Amino acid sequence: MEISAGAHWRGAGDGEALDRFARVNTTIELHDSTVAEFATQGGLVTVHFLPAYLHKSEGRPGIDSGTGWIQEARLIFADASVSGVSPQLPCDVKDGELLLGEERHDNEIPVPLNVTASAQLRLVFDSIHTVTVKGHGVRLELLEEPRYVEEFKR
Repeated sequence: MEISAGAHWRGAGDGEALDRFARVNTTIELHDSTVAEFATQGGLVTVHFLPAYLHKSEGRPGIDSGTGWIQEARLIFADASVSGVSPQLPCDVKDGELLLGEERHDNEIPVPLNVTASAQLRLVFDSIHTVTVKGHGVRLELLEEPRYVEEFKR
């Protein structure tokens, strides 16, 4: 399935400076998450993770020892476009990156996340299927309660 859409952010976030998010020792690991849907509506592009894999750590999430959790999540881009070739969904993510202004996050999404800078998410599902979402402003919504999966040791 080919994906192509344009969008414009309406409401909160217009003209605001980059909202520096505070890391609370949690990150979503893209390669252990599943995308259920890409949705476009009213200027927004939403990437629905069902589930997202969260790593929580007293140190650096995704690097230091901690715990693994799963939780439903939505990554919502403003003034956005989505392009690429999507696999049949739901589908597990193999690799990816999130660019927030000049900051690059390899294979992770910081939690919490609410920025008004330029943002780009690239998701690789396999050698044929890659989807890119670009926007100006992105926020993360965590839904339901997280469910414990495992201990993560380094």
